[in-house]
Amino acid sequence: MIKKNGNIFRLETENTTLILRADTAEYLYYGKKTEAAGDVTVLRGRPRRFVSCLGKDAEYSEQAVSVFNADGGFVSDFLFSKARILSEKPEIPGLPSSYGEGKTLELKYIDKTKLTLCLYYTVFEDGDVIAVSSRLFNGSKKDVRIRRLMSLRLDLCGTDYEIITFNGSWARERSKFSRAIGSGIFANESKKGASSHENNPFVMVRNDAGVYAFNLVYSGNHKELFESDVRFGTTRVFIGMNDYMFDWKLAPGDSFSSPEAVMCFAPDEDTMSLRMHAFVREHIVRGKWKKRERPVLVNNWEGTYFGFNEEKLLAMARSAADLGAELFVLDDGWFGRRDDSSSSLGDWCDYSEKLGGSLASLADKIRALGLSFGIWVEPEMISENSDLYRSHPNFAMKIPGREPFRQRNQLMLNLADERVQNYIVRTIGDVIARSGASYVKWDFNRAFTDCYGKGILPGEYYHRYMLGYYSVVSRLMKKFPFVLFEGCAGGGGRFDLGNMCYFPQFWTSDDTDARERTEIQAGSSYGYPQTVMGAHVSACPNHQTGNNTPLSARFNVACGGLLGYELDVTMFSDEERRAVSEQISFYKENRKLLQFGEHYRLEAENVRGFITVGKDRSEAVAVVNVVAYRPAMPVPVVRFKGLNASALYEVGLRGTDFRFVLSGDLLMNGNIPLDSVLRLMPRESGSIVSGMFIFRKVRS
Repeated sequence: MIKKNGNIFRLETENTTLILRADTAEYLYYGKKTEAAGDVTVLRGRPRRFVSCLGKDAEYSEQAVSVFNADGGFVSDFLFSKARILSEKPEIPGLPSSYGEGKTLELKYIDKTKLTLCLYYTVFEDGDVIAVSSRLFNGSKKDVRIRRLMSLRLDLCGTDYEIITFNGSWARERSKFSRAIGSGIFANESKKGASSHENNPFVMVRNDAGVYAFNLVYSGNHKELFESDVRFGTTRVFIGMNDYMFDWKLAPGDSFSSPEAVMCFAPDEDTMSLRMHAFVREHIVRGKWKKRERPVLVNNWEGTYFGFNEEKLLAMARSAADLGAELFVLDDGWFGRRDDSSSSLGDWCDYSEKLGGSLASLADKIRALGLSFGIWVEPEMISENSDLYRSHPNFAMKIPGREPFRQRNQLMLNLADERVQNYIVRTIGDVIARSGASYVKWDFNRAFTDCYGKGILPGEYYHRYMLGYYSVVSRLMKKFPFVLFEGCAGGGGRFDLGNMCYFPQFWTSDDTDARERTEIQAGSSYGYPQTVMGAHVSACPNHQTGNNTPLSARFNVACGGLLGYELDVTMFSDEERRAVSEQISFYKENRKLLQFGEHYRLEAENVRGFITVGKDRSEAVAVVNVVAYRPAMPVPVVRFKGLNASALYEVGLRGTDFRFVLSGDLLMNGNIPLDSVLRLMPRESGSIVSGMFIFRKVRS
C-alpha cells in the first residue's frame, strides 16, 4: 500500500513502513510498521538526500549517481519534478526483476543538463520486501557517460550497526561473517563478472532495533557499500551494480536502467529469513516449477566423471529407478570428443561412440526404465580444441594480439555478440529438443578475463555480457517452459536473485561433504529458501575433503535442500540399497513439507542444523548435527523453532525407536539434550553425528 500526503509518501507492507519525502529526497523513517500520526517531517534531522551525487551540497561521501554530463562537468543537481503512484510494476528493459501484485512509487528528478533520474519503489501486497530500481534518461543533445548508478541508497540513523555478509570461495561459499561498522567505508563486492563464490550480494545490517537486509537481482559484478558518518551519526547503504571498469555512454534520447535492489526490515534474523524466503518463492521464482515438488535425482558426475559408456550409464539408471529416484541426469562428457576438460566445449553434438549411439536413443532407454532424463550443458564456454573454435575463433572472449588467460582449459564465449547468443539458443535448444530432456543443468565454470568484444566500449562490456546472457536464458526458457532448469557456476558462483528469476533451483556448492554443507547451506538460508538449493548425497570418502560420513547423516543434511544422489549407485551394498530406498521413500512422503515448509536454522554450541515446519504447524522435520564430537564432552542441547507453543507434539528420532511427547513451548524454550543422537546415530572419522527428528502434533 502506498499513501500520499502532499510530498510525503508512506509505503506500507504487512509488517514494515517506509516514509520518504519526495521534494527534498529524504528518508524519514524505515522500520517496523507504525501509524506515523502527526508531522513526520520532524523525523528528518539533518537532510539526507537519497538522490546523492556530487552537486551543490558538496557532500564528500559516496554517491549513488556519478555522471560526466553533457556540459562537460561531473556536477549534478537533480531537482524534484513529480511523483506518480503506478498500479503496475514497470519492467526493467533487458533485466530480470521481481513480479507480482502491488503498487509502485515513481519519483522523477531532473538536472539542468536535461538528465532525468527516475526512482521506483514497489510494495507487494503479500510480503515485507520493497523492490527499488533507478533509471537515467538523457534528454540533452550530447552524449553523457555514466560512471555509477546505484539501485538503492538508504540512510539509517546511528552508526552502531553490525554488518553481516556471506563470503567464502569455491567449495566454501556463503559463510556468515559479522563485523562492527565502526567508521569509514566497507564494501562487499564482486569484480569477477559473476556474483561470485567469494562475496554474495545478500547482506544485512543489524543493531538493537532490528535487522535490515538487502539483495540485488543481478548475476554480474555487484557492490554493497556501507559508509559510517560519525560526524552526522548516520550509516549510508548503497546497493547496486559495481562501478568497477564501468563507463556507459548514454546517447541523446536513450535511457539506462539499474538492476533491481530489494530491502527488508525485521526484528530478528529468523523473521528476516522467513520474509526473504517468501519473497523469493512468490516474487522471484516463476514458471511451471514455481510451486511444483522437485524430483529426486541421480547425477552420474561424481560416480563416473568423464569415464562412462552406455552400459555404465544404463546400469546406474536401472539402480536409480530401483531405489525410487525419479530423474537421471547425464553430466559432463557426453558431447564432441569430451573425455577430459581439454576439449569440445561449444560442440553440442553427440559423442556417439561413448553413448552407444545417439543422445536421443540413450534418453529413450532411460525413460523406458521409468525415469525422466536430464542433461548437463555449459553453454557460455568454448574449448580451443573444438570445431566451434576452429570455425569461429571470433566467438571467444579474448583481446586481439594478446595471449588469453585460461581457466579449466577453457575460454568464455562473447555473449555480448548477438551472433553468439543466437548460436547458443540454437544449439542448446536442439540438445533439449532431440533428447527430450525434462531437466537441464546449466553450468558456468570460470570467471571473466580478457573482456573484449569488437565494437563494444570496454567500460560497457561486463554489463552488455549480462544483457546477452539474460536474453539467451530467457529465450530458451520461454521455448521450453516445462523443463526444470537448474543453474550452476562451479557450484554456487552465481547463486543470486537474477539467476533465480530463470532457474527455479541452483547448485549450492561443488563441495558435497556433509560437514561442509551444514555451514554452506545454513549461510545460504539467510537470504534464500531451501526450495532453490540443490543438495546431494555423495560418495565417501568425500571427493572434496576425504571425510567419511555415515549414509544417514549425508541424507539428513541433503534434506536441507532439494535431494539428489551424486555417486555410483551401482556400488551400494545390499544394506545401503535398503537404506537409500527408505530414504527416498521418506523424502517423497515428506517432500512438500521439506521443500516448501518454513525453514529455520538451529544453532547452539557444537550444534548446527535446521527445522522445516508445515504452514499449519502440525508437522515438522528437524535435522541436528553435532559437528565436533569429543570423548567426555558435555551433552549438546538444542532448542527447536517455529512450532505451535500451545500444541503437544510426538517427537521421534528417525531410524530408531526413540520417542517422546512434549509441548511446543518446551520444545522451543527448553534445552533438549542430544545424548540420544550421540548414542544411537552412527559416526565415522572426520564426520558429523546427525539425527533427524520427526514432529507430529497430537493435540492442541
